[in-house]
Amino acid sequence: MADFEINLKEFNLSDVLQFLVQMKKTGVIRVSGELNGEVYLKEGHIVHASDGTEKGFESLLNLSLVHLEKGVFESGVRATEQTISEDVGKLNENIERRRVEFEKIKDRLPPRDAVLAKSTKELPSAVALRRTDWQVLAMVDGKRTINEIIAQSQLGGYETIKTIVWLKEQGLIYDPKEVERLMAGLLKYLNAFFKVFGKNGLNWFRRWSELNLENQTLGASININEETFEITVQNPLIQEQIDKFRNGFDEFIRAEGPQIYGKLLFKKKLEELSAELK
Repeated sequence: MADFEINLKEFNLSDVLQFLVQMKKTGVIRVSGELNGEVYLKEGHIVHASDGTEKGFESLLNLSLVHLEKGVFESGVRATEQTISEDVGKLNENIERRRVEFEKIKDRLPPRDAVLAKSTKELPSAVALRRTDWQVLAMVDGKRTINEIIAQSQLGGYETIKTIVWLKEQGLIYDPKEVERLMAGLLKYLNAFFKVFGKNGLNWFRRWSELNLENQTLGASININEETFEITVQNPLIQEQIDKFRNGFDEFIRAEGPQIYGKLLFKKKLEELSAELK
């Protein structure tokens, strides 16, 4: 019988484990979310972790880096094996170090349900692939999702994600739907923007597009029906261009908005835009 349940959307797994360690608990906490797994403690020491693919520290790391939803702790349950022997301080130190590294690469990863494909690009002679690179590359077949590659690679989530990002940045693999996905995100933003700001928003867009040659190029990527505000894609943009579009346009409207609406009303308009984008 469970001793307690905890909402891991609000609490960090590491903090929950720290609490159980301080209470010198023996038992298992079963977690669910992007990954399902178990972490066992014995008299306040973390002794075993499993996520269905990995065991030990790699499993604990995987569970600490993904989005979890719920944890259920059952006291008195003992692990059938010991795969972790480090003290909790050392574990937390290693997890935090890897978390910092992970934060730097996760934003460069396509969505977890994306299906990647191999490119026809030849490997530069100066670049050498490791065994793990070849292992992940062999699994990119135009059918498996990133989540499936992570689960089947048996390299652990952190190592697999790091490898996928590296292979993608070398041009050896790609996301065939990346451009479509990126432009869909931009259209979602613009549809919400025009819904909130209407004709004022359209005037801002015209003026921003005429500021310089770069803005003209970015603005020309889409076509806007001035009567219905229907938006169609003319020339797809890459991620770097979309970032420039969003950042530059956002900076422009934040400077212009208070002059038309006043600070208080414009702030409410931005809150309305934020709500539309959720």
